[in-house]
Amino acid sequence: MKRIHNISKKLRCLMPAMLIVLAIGMVLPAMSLAKMNISFGGSAPGGVMYYLVGAAGNIISRDLPEYNITQVTTGGSTENCKRLLKGELDMGIVYGPHVYMALHNQGPFKNDPTGTMLRGVAKAYEGASYAVTLPDSGIKTMNDLIGKKVALGPPGSGTVFNSENVLRALGLLDKIKPSMMSFADAGRAVENRQIDAFFQSSAPAGAVTQLAETKGAYVIPFTDEEMAKIVKDYPFYYAATMKEGVYKDVPATQMPYLTVYWVAHERVPEQAIYDITKLVFQPDIMKQLAEAHKSWKQLAPDTKRFIHLGAPMHPGAEKYYKEAGLWEE
Repeated sequence: MKRIHNISKKLRCLMPAMLIVLAIGMVLPAMSLAKMNISFGGSAPGGVMYYLVGAAGNIISRDLPEYNITQVTTGGSTENCKRLLKGELDMGIVYGPHVYMALHNQGPFKNDPTGTMLRGVAKAYEGASYAVTLPDSGIKTMNDLIGKKVALGPPGSGTVFNSENVLRALGLLDKIKPSMMSFADAGRAVENRQIDAFFQSSAPAGAVTQLAETKGAYVIPFTDEEMAKIVKDYPFYYAATMKEGVYKDVPATQMPYLTVYWVAHERVPEQAIYDITKLVFQPDIMKQLAEAHKSWKQLAPDTKRFIHLGAPMHPGAEKYYKEAGLWEE
């Protein structure tokens, strides 16, 4: 009995230590399984940014399980930038001009926090701005939009920003019947002849692809004179040509372009952005991104041009680019 008593006493003495070991054993696996949630703003369904963020988020979450990338549906660049400024997003796809304007509280960001928290990750793509109608609509030029029902893009989107800039430069903004709706709704509205045309940013875009494959699509070309007016009023645009074959039966078409960036909030840890940047620039991952959406073929560091907007690159992205010999300043 005395021996049993001694053993029992020893067990009581060891119990606190055993409980501590057990607790540590339970906590460590939980800690190792903990994920960092990172929100990533794209656009509404039917927009290029929506599909870009969806593809990238899936690949990052798959290959870097310590990060949970949450795709956030938004109006597009304008809303992404606003929500980054307010700390409501961790990452977002944002037009280069919007980065500049946010830093100077201009345009749609006049009453928002100054964009000193914006950090560059990479160039996502170069985006076009254009209007789409049906081939038999009778609309062949930008001037033919006068008096017509035209969807400018989803509320809060970069497409509204672009379409208003373009129409204003051409003296057409007050001569159309404007509305705002999602890309998918606008595509269906044109197909059903409820509106005459809709604006789209970047290509290929799901709403235009679907229209082209069903009823057909006519992308309105911009003349050299029209492009000169646009660039004079808004120098962040430049004239370029959308190649033939982007959409079914749509020929090569001149239109205004601008650069679109992958932007992060400064609060996202350096290690997270370093890991993500290093991953997406691996050749096999770049191939997977491009296969998921053609616009990801244009993914590039583009550090020099982003810095010239007035914002720095994110330290995590900078660290990777310098290691990989991709840094330009």
